[in-house]
Amino acid sequence: MKNPFKEIIGKEELPGSIKKRVMGDIEFIKLSLDLADLFTIKYPDSLEDLLKLLDKKDKN
Repeated sequence: MKNPFKEIIGKEELPGSIKKRVMGDIEFIKLSLDLADLFTIKYPDSLEDLLKLLDKKDKN
């Protein structure tokens, strides 16, 4: 897959501050996705497992 940015800007190079800002934005987005995954998928799954374990323990 070709890099579309190379077609747009050709051989010009962006300043390091732009690259740093873009990488920071990408890291922020990845962190946001990880937090969303934690609270929407992993936390409910672990809570469900805990409740099943407690229910199983109460039955014995």
